[in-house]
Amino acid sequence: MKRLLLAGFLAVLFAQAYAEPGVTDTEVRFGNWGPQSGPAAAWGTVTTAIEAYFNYINAQGGIHGRRLTLVSRDDAYDPARTVSAARELIDRERVFAFVGGVGTANGLAVMPLVQRHGIPWVSPATGSVVFAEQSGGLIFATFTNYVIEAALLARHAVNELGVRTIAVFFQNDDYGREGLRGLEEEVTRLKADGVNVVIRDRVSYERGAMVMTVQALRLAGSGADAVLIYSDPSAAASLLTEFARLDYRPQILASVTLLDPTLLAHPGMQGALFSSFLRLPSVILGPGQGDPIADYYFQQVTMQFAPQIARDPFRAGAGIGFAQPVVEALRLAGPELTRESFVAALRSLDGYSEGLFHNLSFVAGYQGNNSIQLLQMTPQGLRPASDWLSF
Repeated sequence: MKRLLLAGFLAVLFAQAYAEPGVTDTEVRFGNWGPQSGPAAAWGTVTTAIEAYFNYINAQGGIHGRRLTLVSRDDAYDPARTVSAARELIDRERVFAFVGGVGTANGLAVMPLVQRHGIPWVSPATGSVVFAEQSGGLIFATFTNYVIEAALLARHAVNELGVRTIAVFFQNDDYGREGLRGLEEEVTRLKADGVNVVIRDRVSYERGAMVMTVQALRLAGSGADAVLIYSDPSAAASLLTEFARLDYRPQILASVTLLDPTLLAHPGMQGALFSSFLRLPSVILGPGQGDPIADYYFQQVTMQFAPQIARDPFRAGAGIGFAQPVVEALRLAGPELTRESFVAALRSLDGYSEGLFHNLSFVAGYQGNNSIQLLQMTPQGLRPASDWLSF
């Protein structure tokens, strides 16, 4: 009898020692960090929306009988705090995988830690190319990267609007320089195809700067037909105010990061073209103008499970979109869930379009989304300005 008890006890210890972190018969635990406080606190909507989508799935019985739990930490958009949060989520909370995580610098700070522990990470909330390029087989990017986005914005401006001279205003960091890279690479391609297009000027500013008088003078002096903007919303607003004083009215081409309610209200944004990597609901694009899939998830997830973020529908949609490939991969991985089977399921996603992404695929690599739709700011608000553009 004692031998049987000892054998049973050892079997339990063995099972616990080799159990997949964050997985039980009834639960899967996912980790997340993001700014719930501090200067970027508005992006906390993304975390709230991820949790809302998990609750929507849980209300339907979960996945293979398991509830999805999101364990999140506030990093106040501080990379040092992001690292501390990730360590706690790995060591104390023993999360199965990560989902979301706002910010390029924040994500780069934790990338070595995530890879060292072999933890899958789906949908870093940044368009930096680094996450897919240095995935290590673990990181799955769904945010159309800034290089592809800038190239598609420039291609549309040249081919559809007849723009022949472009200037770029960019933040002097990885984010801004990747936008610059995308523009330069696309202009090189267009020239190789015989198109007469030129970059008139490349004007940068340092992160945190508030006054853009000098930058505006340089850009206006370039006389470019269009200005591509890779900045934060405050810097863009300052630039546009200076443009108005100089009576300079180029076609504005704006990264998705500038879909900020305050900036959208700036008079200088009338006529501007914005990028979006998500299907968007009618609450953003006007009655009957939204995508039916986006309308469904806005009503069934945002309004039902997190109505407090309904006033921020773009970031709410981003959180839902970031979580959707996680859920699809859990379904495909089956009831015997491991990190290995989860990663294999993600790698099998090909042409996934049932959620808020136009066409998601990881078969050929770790940059799953290479599409954008253009929106134009009109007196009635944002309206669709193109079909889906793909690279």
